[in-house]
Amino acid sequence: MYISKKEKANYYFGLTGQNIVYSLIGGSFFTYFLTDIALFPAIAVTIMLVVMKVWDGINDPIVGSFVDKHTFKSGEKLRPFLKYTPLPVGAFTVLMFIVFSTKESLLWLRIAYFVIMYICWDLAYTFQDVAVWGITACVSPDSNERDRFVQWARTFGSIFYGAFSMGIPMVLEIVVNKTGSSMRLMVVVFAFIFGLGGSMMSLRCYQAQERIRVNVNNQQETLRESFSLLFKNKMMLLVTASNLLGALAFGNNLVTYFFKYKIPANFLGGDGILGAIGALGLTTIYAAITGGPGFIGMMLADKMKKWFKNYVNVLIFMQVCNIVVRIIAFFIGFQGNRLWLSMLLVGIGSIPNGATSIAQTAIFCDSIDYMEYKTGKRTEGITFSIQTSFTKISSGITMGLSTLALHLLKYKAIPDDAAVFVGTQSAAFDKWIWPLVMLTPAIASLCFIVPLLFIHYTPEERAKVEQTLKERRAAEANEK
Repeated sequence: MYISKKEKANYYFGLTGQNIVYSLIGGSFFTYFLTDIALFPAIAVTIMLVVMKVWDGINDPIVGSFVDKHTFKSGEKLRPFLKYTPLPVGAFTVLMFIVFSTKESLLWLRIAYFVIMYICWDLAYTFQDVAVWGITACVSPDSNERDRFVQWARTFGSIFYGAFSMGIPMVLEIVVNKTGSSMRLMVVVFAFIFGLGGSMMSLRCYQAQERIRVNVNNQQETLRESFSLLFKNKMMLLVTASNLLGALAFGNNLVTYFFKYKIPANFLGGDGILGAIGALGLTTIYAAITGGPGFIGMMLADKMKKWFKNYVNVLIFMQVCNIVVRIIAFFIGFQGNRLWLSMLLVGIGSIPNGATSIAQTAIFCDSIDYMEYKTGKRTEGITFSIQTSFTKISSGITMGLSTLALHLLKYKAIPDDAAVFVGTQSAAFDKWIWPLVMLTPAIASLCFIVPLLFIHYTPEERAKVEQTLKERRAAEANEK
């Protein structure tokens, strides 16, 4: 065993902080912030997201290649980034949520400001995220210990990302409704607490040790070489393709709009806290019911790998479950108490999906080992930068498609202080919002499966690669 309990605790705590930050950016609340709080037109949001995600596509691989080519004086290439990136990530998170005006005459200036803040945030976050996940491939030369480390890292990260991405909007809405505060002001306060605060927590990831270090003679020398190695990594490319196709699940980002404009304000009934819960709070409840059971899947990740022989088969099983339950839920509908039954059904189907990020990270780590086995070069930087890049690109595609759908459905934002929301949208919106919410994730799951069918990496081959690398590293150590 290489990784101490203290090291694990520090890393998991820091990872929790990083996921608290991303909970403000990566979920459906971010889209809602742009359309209904910052009051950007839906088509403008779509264009902004395209521009920002093109930046992601350019920025992330370059950052990853830089990380792979650069070694600090300590001999490390990842850990120092975990020390120096949290503060700028936190600062730009706060700045990004400042809405200085909603005047239509200043729309161009507001868009320019937001895009600049996002680009700065994204650059800092990319360096941090590449290092955070790249180091999971370096903490131990034992692949089984590494798998367990990754499983708990993804479990803790997902739990806190899920809890805060669901909880922050609901608490924000309750605070605003109970105190009469400005939504735009409270968004900045929450960004300061959870954005800057979470970033400072993420400093603890620096305590993770980088035990597998690159041989300086085997480092990539050019960006071209880094990309050449990247395109030889078949496993990584196929999983990345699956993630990209998974972005078609844009209906997940329309849930808040569904609750705001299709479900009566008194749906939960009662006064007090229940009376202060609106669309954001109902979205939180929906996410808890439909996604919460996925935490069971996280705990069962290792068992599912044994049941299905490898994590690729586990990923395929997850998508099949999602397809089946969503089709059934669509036909059940949302009228009256049927909504609760539909949500519960989707929640049951989400149980295995909780292990998705664990399975994908383990496959990425395997692909890095396999590339070292084939080429003698390790590619943590470029590999995990691609994971980071396509996670953000996929998120951007999902957000962009959702806002484009709103535009096509002739959506018009109604300020949160309005008295009535139901019945204020177009006939097209009323007709299509439920099918989009429920069925686009099923279509995305079907597409997700296709690239996975071309991955063939057996447990026997994995053991052979690990043993060969162990012997090779021992020989290199004896030569020094």
